[in-house]
Amino acid sequence: MKKQNVRTLTLIVSTFSYLLVGAAIFDALESNTEDLLRKQYQLAEASMLGTYNISHNEYIELEDIVIKYQPHKAGAQWKFPGAFYFSLTVITTIGHCYFDAQY
Repeated sequence: MKKQNVRTLTLIVSTFSYLLVGAAIFDALESNTEDLLRKQYQLAEASMLGTYNISHNEYIELEDIVIKYQPHKAGAQWKFPGAFYFSLTVITTIGHCYFDAQY
């Protein structure tokens, strides 16, 4: 294998490894917090249902009126694929302004 090919392959493998490690770190740091917040939300919902003696459907209707937008129901954001995508965007945006600033 040519020296240039080895260097290119090493760079590709190193970059991909960096992305995987970054995604694993983001997943480990963010997913636990997100799960904790979701559990706290569910406990608060159960408490409100019991305190105000309303049905789950009435609670959903009230929630829609007050919030109108429910990002917490979209699912977990920081799973491994999302963390991998974020790591990829960090790499691809590095140096962006340096090249675009030259008119």
